[in-house]
Amino acid sequence: MLIPFFVLLKGRNKAAYLKPVRIYVILALIINIGAISIQKFKITWGFEWGDFFYSNNFLYNIHSVAKLLLFSWFFILLDQRFMQKIKLLIPFGFILFVIINFSFYENFFNRYNLSSRLLATEAALLLFYCLQYYIFLMIDDKETALTKQRGFLIVTGLTFYVAASFFIFLFYDYLVAHDEAFSIDIWDVHNVVYIILCICIAITLNKKDAG
Repeated sequence: MLIPFFVLLKGRNKAAYLKPVRIYVILALIINIGAISIQKFKITWGFEWGDFFYSNNFLYNIHSVAKLLLFSWFFILLDQRFMQKIKLLIPFGFILFVIINFSFYENFFNRYNLSSRLLATEAALLLFYCLQYYIFLMIDDKETALTKQRGFLIVTGLTFYVAASFFIFLFYDYLVAHDEAFSIDIWDVHNVVYIILCICIAITLNKKDAG
């Protein structure tokens, strides 16, 4: 996330529809610094197994909720006249899901396991946003080149990220329980596609135009 953050500081692309993405870059950087700090220094800080700050899982949950809500806002601001009502309803449905899930089924501050259900649901909803974006481009009558469409590069990076991560998220708890070494290795795939997303965001934020 440092890649788009340093580009963001240059402030070249101030397009209004990118406001949620700019907020996401700053918020995600803060959350990731917190998650990495806990992972690297929890022992040095004196935390032991079972202590709240021995695990950074709650930060992944916060990141997941924030990512879905901010990118939902991003897709709405693109103002594509396609599935508008559904796109407007998804954030509210997701918030309802989060409230129900963590009130009755899971602990938002679980110190031992990531919430596969939350992460997979978020990825699935973002994948829906991405697919409807491409469907709209296919049925749109405008002859603008794909690479010139607003948000195209960000959506492309996001598509790679959520498509590759969905099954990782969906089965991650199972993998941790049955093959922890493989679960650690497969997370590298998530990290690679996340870097691709960050690069796509950085390229878009570095453009002078609003495309």
